[in-house]
Amino acid sequence: MMRGRACVVAAAGALAAFTAFTAEVGAQKAYPDRPVRLVVAFGAGGSSDTVARTVAQRLAEGWGQPVVVENRTGATGTIAADLVARAPGDGHTLLFSSALSTAAALYATLPFDWQRDLVPIVQTTAAPQVLYVHPSLPVKNVKDLIAFARQRPGELGYASSGIGSVAHLSGASLGLASGLKLIHVPYKSNGAAAIDVIGGHVPIMFDQLATAVPNVRAGKVRALAVTSPRRVAPLPEVPTMIELGFADFETSVWHGVMGPGTMPKEVVARINGEVNRVLKLPDVRDRLTALGLEVVGGSPEAFAAEMKKEFAWASKTIRAAAIKPE
Repeated sequence: MMRGRACVVAAAGALAAFTAFTAEVGAQKAYPDRPVRLVVAFGAGGSSDTVARTVAQRLAEGWGQPVVVENRTGATGTIAADLVARAPGDGHTLLFSSALSTAAALYATLPFDWQRDLVPIVQTTAAPQVLYVHPSLPVKNVKDLIAFARQRPGELGYASSGIGSVAHLSGASLGLASGLKLIHVPYKSNGAAAIDVIGGHVPIMFDQLATAVPNVRAGKVRALAVTSPRRVAPLPEVPTMIELGFADFETSVWHGVMGPGTMPKEVVARINGEVNRVLKLPDVRDRLTALGLEVVGGSPEAFAAEMKKEFAWASKTIRAAAIKPE
């Protein structure tokens, strides 16, 4: 009798496991079974928004379901991140961001655990920074800028898309490396910061390559250096910070897709595969490359490693420069 009862229990257990497995496989095959919400952590018109919409359009075509882009700005991208962290883990609410690891370094506490409550799915692109100045500033290169700024300690400002942004931390890194006392002038968006530099209200900025190139080519700003490890094709005449003697001065803005931390690995893998497929499409690659973006793709693990690397750099810079959140 005991042996018979054990067999019944074992059979019931096997049936439950099989039912769970088939349900999981069925859910995987069905994904997505309704519109997918892609929450972008920054405003319309910026590089994050442009990449998100480019990828979303092609995902929708492949999935046969709408991918609705929704911009949720504020608090260095953490408002959007918190919204997605609290969403159901079925893969129908996703995050598109470029600042999660820097925000985690900036804020002592967040309403979510960035490494537990959100799962990296795939890095789409990377955008190096361009250090440029308003043409009225009497400097032709970084050496000139440093000499000019040293004669005016605490007088020159540099614009950024906000406290704790990569642009802000790049400016802080320049100050730390050269002993400059520059004034940080934060804006609500990268575009708003660039407009004021073009208008001559703030003389200096580290801008993303994608948005900097048109203004450099139009003569609205003067490019002094790029923060990539190698010179970039859109601005081949502009040296890297490393070339100019700033060892390890390499900064870029990553863009990528994440989801709630409760997402099954199978759904993460499915989305990862689809985004990688989209990034390999010739027209998508051409569009993103023309914007000065490096197409990345790859595994969730590679994306997680990139975020952790940036978190370490941001934490070190924030401590050294005594940067505080608003």
